[in-house]
Formats: sequence, structure tokens, C-alpha cells
Amino acid sequence: MEQMTLIRELDMSRARIKRAHDNIKEFAEVVDEYIGRRPADLAADLKDLNELGQGSLRAVRREPIPIELPILLGEALQNLRAGLDNCLYAVAIIDSGMNPPPGGTKLQWPIALTPNEWRDNKKRREHLSPHLIAALHRIQPFQAEWPEWNCLRILHDLARLDRHRSPHELCMWLEEVKGTYDKEAIHNLAVKEGPVGEDGVVVTFTKVSPEELSPQMLSLNIVLGIDVQGLELSPHPSTGQPSRPWGPLDNRLKAMCKAAEEYAEGLVDMAQNPEAWLGDE
Repeated sequence: MEQMTLIRELDMSRARIKRAHDNIKEFAEVVDEYIGRRPADLAADLKDLNELGQGSLRAVRREPIPIELPILLGEALQNLRAGLDNCLYAVAIIDSGMNPPPGGTKLQWPIALTPNEWRDNKKRREHLSPHLIAALHRIQPFQAEWPEWNCLRILHDLARLDRHRSPHELCMWLEEVKGTYDKEAIHNLAVKEGPVGEDGVVVTFTKVSPEELSPQMLSLNIVLGIDVQGLELSPHPSTGQPSRPWGPLDNRLKAMCKAAEEYAEGLVDMAQNPEAWLGDE
């Protein structure tokens, strides 16, 4: 009976993490379909040009962001978080040989952003073997060289926001601007990469030519994506430039899901084969 319960706990963990993979795949498919419909047009309003020739191009949205996207994102986050918790419960059963395991009601996969948070929750994991506690300690966000790029940190921040402000607020994100412009007629062209604000402005410029603005003078296309509203940029580990951790939201979700699966399976292996790991402690 205990073995069946143990298998059920592991199966539940793996099923939830797999479901998160499916959520993220479906999320990407819905985004691709939405962006493929070109839900926004690039418009230049001559009235935006003031007496100094300063103007802008705006993304005019024709179709709202599909409501299923924040729902899919929320489901993925919940499945990942619950899958990790299920995994730790199963690990505690393997480690202790008891079902339910000692302290099972307090068990929760730890994600600590600071050393103090890790210490403050030590009673939640006090019944685990030292080598398992040490393994969990090594993967905490505060231990990472680039904490903001740590996948557990990303999961923690997204899941926390989803619980308190459900569903996530998503926004259009300007990924890239393609095209050409007349550098003699157009000066100071600047692309506002990142979230598209309420005004829709994605490009600003100064027209120095007395001629009317024309496609020959300014011919640009925008590449849009979807991301989380209010996302904070972090220094890129290689360039130091402000960047989204792991790039576009789709990449970030895939990296987060892959990391959660690897952490979970690694901890299960450590619990099942402690003799192979104790020499590392």
C-alpha cells in the first residue's frame, strides 16, 4: 500500500510537470496564431508632427490579446509549483521509508530569494536527510550567480503574482522593427523596444525634409510578441545590457519548465540512491 501511494505521488508530480509542458506549448501556439493575424497596424499620423518635425509611429491594435493566454499561463505556473511540491513529498517518503512522511503537512518545495528566507523556513525540511537539504540549498535563487535569471526565481515571481493578481496581465511587446528609412530626410529615429504602452508609440523620429512623410521616406514593419505586464529587465550575463531573462516569454517559460523537471528528477534520484551522492557532501 505504501509503495502504491509512493508511486502515485511520483506519478502526480510528473503528470503535473508534463501538463505544464503542454500548457506552455499551447500558450506558444495561441501566441503564434494571434501574432500571425497581425493584430496591430503601424500608423503614422501627420498630426503627430510638431513644428520641429518630431513625430512618431504607433501600433494600433485591432484585436485584443486572447483571454486564454493568461489562463494557460496561470495553469502552467500552478502545475509546476504543485508538481515540485508533490515531488518533495514523494522524496520525503523515499527518504524516511514512511508514508505519510515525518513533517509531511509542512513540506513545500523551497524557493528562497535570500539566505534569511532559507533559514526562516528550515523547520519545513528538518526531517529530510542532510544530503537532500544540501542539494535543495545549492539550487536556491540566492545562490545563483545571476539570481534574476534563475528559473526557480522566475517561477516564484510569476506564481506569486498569479495568486495575488489573477490572471496575469499580459501586454504586447515590441520585439523588433524592420525596414528602411531615408537618413537624409529622417533623423533621430529611435525604437521603443519593450512593452507597447497605451499610446501605442513604438518609434519616434525627426523629419528634417520639407516634403510630406511618405513610404519612400519611412518604410518600417513591426514584429510583436506577448509578455507579462510590468516585467523588470535585468542585466544580461554576457553583455550587461538590460534584458528579459531568457528572452521572450515563450523561451522563459520553456527554460523554467525544463529546470523544474530536472530539479525534481535529480532530487528523486538522490533520495533513491543516497550512496551515490553522499560522497559529494
